[in-house]
Amino acid sequence: MPSSVKQRDFVIFHPSDFSKASEVAFSHALKIALQSKAKLDIMHVEPSLNPEMPYWLDFPAVRGTLTRWGILPEGVQPKEVVKAGLRIRKILRSSKDPLATMLRHFGKFPPDLIVLATHQREGLDRWLHKAVAEPLARRSSAMTLFVPREGKGFVAPNNGSVRLRKILIPVDRDPDPQKALDKALLLARGLGSTTGEFRLVHVGSPVTAPTLKPSFGQGWS
Repeated sequence: MPSSVKQRDFVIFHPSDFSKASEVAFSHALKIALQSKAKLDIMHVEPSLNPEMPYWLDFPAVRGTLTRWGILPEGVQPKEVVKAGLRIRKILRSSKDPLATMLRHFGKFPPDLIVLATHQREGLDRWLHKAVAEPLARRSSAMTLFVPREGKGFVAPNNGSVRLRKILIPVDRDPDPQKALDKALLLARGLGSTTGEFRLVHVGSPVTAPTLKPSFGQGWS
């Protein structure tokens, strides 16, 4: 008898503070969501909301980005975004504790992947002048992609092209690094990267190095 249980959609969560650094992380979140046909939740948290401020205009422009990437034509309606395989939800919250607000959201809509920008004393950290990115990743227990402010990332914001050729994975016996290796390969292939190199680094003696079973297949080594 066929099962009637519906498989849950893959959900990507991206916290945005409307900064330039967050735009780079947004490009990564959007590209991964596009490639995996995932739901994308974009959340912004303000300490207090001004009813006269047009916050929705500050959210990352999904249609504009897809048009710039050549996926959608100019002047398309919002419904055309769905036809591209994307389901976007923009969420605005008022709170003095953005971390607690996001974790409450995860209680109702648990993410499979969090994509966020990391930097100090601005952007996400600006909200309360304390670390947000790392506690959010640890307390959510979700797979997390950190996009550093200083780095260019592997998704070009101007055209959506992907440059992912070398992936470095620090490994130890605890936690088990096999999942990290498998997920990294899945990400690379899902983004259309057909060739590249994994570099596994273990600090310690060969005796303490973990045993891995890489199954790269053709193109990756």
